[in-house]
Amino acid sequence: MTPVRMLSVFALGVGASLSFVPAHADEVSDLKAMVKELRSQVVEERSQIKELKAQINDLCAQVNDQKTQVSAQGARVQTQDSVLQKVEAQQQVLEQKQAAAPVVAADTSKPGYFAIPGTNTSLKIGGYVKLDIVDDVSSNIGTSAFTKTATDFASIPLDHSQAANRSGQMNFTAQESRLNVNTVTRSEALGEVKTVIEGDFYNTGSGNLFRLRHAYASGGGWLAGQTWSTFADLESAGTEILDFNGPVGFIESRQPQLRYTARSSYGDVALAVESPSGDISTSTTDYHIDKAPDVIVRYTADPSWGHVALAGLGRYLASNSGLPGKPHQDQMVYGVMAGFMLKTFGKDTLTFQTVEGNGVGRYLSQGQGISAVLVNNTIKPINVWGGTIGYTHFWTDALRSNVAYGYGHFGTPAGSNLRPLKDMSSVHTNLIWSPWASTDVGLEYIYGHIETSTAQTDTATGTSASQGSASRVEGSVKYSF
Repeated sequence: MTPVRMLSVFALGVGASLSFVPAHADEVSDLKAMVKELRSQVVEERSQIKELKAQINDLCAQVNDQKTQVSAQGARVQTQDSVLQKVEAQQQVLEQKQAAAPVVAADTSKPGYFAIPGTNTSLKIGGYVKLDIVDDVSSNIGTSAFTKTATDFASIPLDHSQAANRSGQMNFTAQESRLNVNTVTRSEALGEVKTVIEGDFYNTGSGNLFRLRHAYASGGGWLAGQTWSTFADLESAGTEILDFNGPVGFIESRQPQLRYTARSSYGDVALAVESPSGDISTSTTDYHIDKAPDVIVRYTADPSWGHVALAGLGRYLASNSGLPGKPHQDQMVYGVMAGFMLKTFGKDTLTFQTVEGNGVGRYLSQGQGISAVLVNNTIKPINVWGGTIGYTHFWTDALRSNVAYGYGHFGTPAGSNLRPLKDMSSVHTNLIWSPWASTDVGLEYIYGHIETSTAQTDTATGTSASQGSASRVEGSVKYSF
């Protein structure tokens, strides 16, 4: 190659090289800018990564906290589940007990009862309205506001006395009319609980005052309140009598008491403590003091042929004046009762009851209502023996008759201020017609006789006698509801 040609080639190379130099410088600047921008992005990304790490740490802390809460909730759930299992077990036991227990609901199957809404108690309101017309056709068998229409055989005047000569007294009364409220409540503890509240208007004082006859609750063999004495047995006490007080010689007393009755297929045995109410007669102030309740035990049974009853009574009589030099007195007294009811022909029945003792005065339906007298500061009991027998005969389903005879013997101690009553007897006979349901119309003849241990003088007539008798006719109209 010639020198000229070599110079030309070199010149061309140099020119070409010089033409590429500016282009390379621009690229470097761009690269530097890119690197700078990348560095800025890296720094920003590192900051974001740092923030993300911080957020992740927070989230981890929250997750750990939530794990702790979940663990606590799990423990509470396990505790609640254990409690729930116990509650379900207890509920199952209660359901089993309820299934085994009698259904507690108001009993409306008894006639006349209706359920009280919202309770397990049924209620019945009953009673009757009765009109009695009494005529003492011979002498009189009672002169007080109470005994003008209810017999008091112990008050029959002795023959030839002023009181015996007064005959023909007539009296009307509706005081025997009666109202009662009965409830029956079903309970798990005592089974069927019964309550009775009853009263009438046969008050011994003046006026037609309402008086309490019965007020008691009974259930589970227990009875608490006022009702017929456990010493009484109405099934053997006598037949259906129009006279409010009935014949001589049987027990009829109502008083407050606490009683338990054990029942079996062989009969019922009842044990009771009852209000003492000492009945001691004195010629001066009555200083009797009731220190102990009357204790009574009774056995009753209802065999296919009728009814039988036996009862025993123990009482403690005491007197204490509280005065110096006057020692207090006390005396244990007793009484026994036996009776039966015998089914005879058809609906007819025969009843008999007898009573004996030296402390039964206030328990007798008829008598002086005294069990002992206080003579020379000494308690002397009154010995009593008596009985009543009655028969009921049904002429038809609507027509029936009753006859009852009663007798009582009294050993009244000498030296007391009591009438020296020795013997007393009575006869009741009647005819009762029931033309409609709940309606009774009856007519009854009553005779009474008394005898004293010594003759008594009537100062008004100057006569003396040791016996007396009286008779009465009674008509009644009664409607029960």
